[in-house]
Amino acid sequence: MRVLCLTVLTLTLVVSSRAGADNDAHCTQASLEGSWGFTLSGTLIPSAGVRLPVAAVGTFAIDSSGSVSGGDTTGVDGTIFPETFTGTATVNPHCTGSAMIISSVLGVSHFDFVLTTKRKEILLIRKDLGTVIFGSAQQQ
Repeated sequence: MRVLCLTVLTLTLVVSSRAGADNDAHCTQASLEGSWGFTLSGTLIPSAGVRLPVAAVGTFAIDSSGSVSGGDTTGVDGTIFPETFTGTATVNPHCTGSAMIISSVLGVSHFDFVLTTKRKEILLIRKDLGTVIFGSAQQQ
């Protein structure tokens, strides 16, 4: 639990400090449009006492209505597999947002994110129970 709290605190500080760098930022749904490359890493906790390392790298695209589609290569506890996904993403005027993703392998995931670096980078965290997964995406 201490590691989880420390991880969340660290990510919060990073997100807060990065968001402050773009104080004049104003985001719209158009800020998300385009192609993105991403990486995620962390831990899945499927049951008490079980911790599985996870990492993924891939690409996704977001259209003007917030529809997301993409694919990646994911590794869970040493097992590597490809997956595709679809979903939706919305962004708030202050450049925070959320996404719901449906994966061909891992099912439904929920993320919170913040757009940073002149809206060319996304810092994100998965917010589903039993996950400690965070990462970033860069506009291509």
